[in-house]
Amino acid sequence: MENFSLLALEFAETAGRGEVVEEKNLTPTLKRLCFVAPASFGEGQGYRRGVYHTLITKGDPLTDDRVLEDIKKGIASSLSKLGAAGKRRVLVVGLGNPNAVVDALGVETVKRLFVGKRGRRYVAALVPSVFGLTGLETASVVKGVAAEFLPDLILSVDTLATSRAERLFRAVQISDGGVVPGGGVGNRRVPLCKESLGVPVLSLGVSMLARFADPAFPAGLVVTPKEIDLLVPRFAGALAGGVEKALFG
Repeated sequence: MENFSLLALEFAETAGRGEVVEEKNLTPTLKRLCFVAPASFGEGQGYRRGVYHTLITKGDPLTDDRVLEDIKKGIASSLSKLGAAGKRRVLVVGLGNPNAVVDALGVETVKRLFVGKRGRRYVAALVPSVFGLTGLETASVVKGVAAEFLPDLILSVDTLATSRAERLFRAVQISDGGVVPGGGVGNRRVPLCKESLGVPVLSLGVSMLARFADPAFPAGLVVTPKEIDLLVPRFAGALAGGVEKALFG
């Protein structure tokens, strides 16, 4: 679990990096924080330059369907602002290990998408799994599929970590900076980004575990909610719904 990257917002808060450009209450229980990360942002830490939107809810996504509906709308709004609206061919990549519940958010999200051609748009889904299971670089797998599918946009979905207990399963990150597999522990794989894939990349993730510094554990203390097996499918549905709404209205 040490491979999960922290929310970029929290790196920015800790390091004093990034320029906040917007803080907006979308609903009484959901707000959106936006900041722009410069070229040197998170260098060596697995973060990339770009625009980051972080949706934070005060509600309980486990028990309140209205919270998930608000999150879905917030995701759709942010994806549209970051360039998803109007894209005709979209490849959605579900990152993570399908054999680990906490890491299966991306996999479960793409399962809930309606793939194929719909009107003028075509959505395809890909689950490349992880290097430890396949021996293949995720970026290489995605690039190979993209070369055949020729998408206008690649959208990755993954699990993230938080260092603040109050944000555990209550923060959603959307970014146009792409994603660096393994970047959370300095084991940086080839980034999924426009420079490496030749296609604009948006990334989407949820803080499904908390990671705290602890002198007793070299990698820190990692905590997941005891209801993780319920939270992952609920968020997967909300994320898939947000993607659908951004692409098809």
